[in-house]
Amino acid sequence: MKQLSIIIVALVFSICGCDTDRPREIPVGTWEYDLLVNGVQLGSATISNKVEDKHYVYSFDLTMGNGQTQSNDVIVETLDCKPVKLEKHTYINAPAQQRLDIIAECNGKQITLTENNNKTVIVLDKDYILDGNYFLYQLIQNKFKKGRTIRHNVYDPSIEREDAIPVTITLVGKETIAINSIPYRAWRVDQSIGKIKNIIVYLDDKGVVLKTSISMLNMKLDVIRKGL
Repeated sequence: MKQLSIIIVALVFSICGCDTDRPREIPVGTWEYDLLVNGVQLGSATISNKVEDKHYVYSFDLTMGNGQTQSNDVIVETLDCKPVKLEKHTYINAPAQQRLDIIAECNGKQITLTENNNKTVIVLDKDYILDGNYFLYQLIQNKFKKGRTIRHNVYDPSIEREDAIPVTITLVGKETIAINSIPYRAWRVDQSIGKIKNIIVYLDDKGVVLKTSISMLNMKLDVIRKGL
């Protein structure tokens, strides 16, 4: 369950009749988050996004259980969010040390996949994206139009190594949410990843995640931005 939580949180991060306070470009910078499971803080996360050599480089670092589990994802995309490369590194320090390194290099529908130094070539039968900036890019292109639904297939070999999973987002509109008892106006985006449908993402007016809530089985995950 812990490994599944890491995967889902990483996927979710990457994500309005027209509004004057809508995001107009992909944000770049670094942001810190707390991770709560059923209301109890169990970890922290750092997201960074930058432009390097005419590519977006999106990274997501997650630490759970006082460092017992750590993960690092790096996604490289073109400036119009076409897939280039995905790296996923997971370290589990207790009860026994484990390490998983996955690198996926994208060339159209052909993917060169390296898993702990074992290399294979996979050819997908559908178009796909990586879960970096694509969905936010599409919302910006559509001027954050309320009710807009965007669908695509996301490739993540830690979930499914030979297929891409369907992801759907819908821009619900603006809502007022409370973070540490302080109200914020935020863009609400409802998201489904495969069969997991109870995902809500709140964005600020620059397109940066303020809060994400995920409900599955008897567990509720909340990822909340620090330093607001």
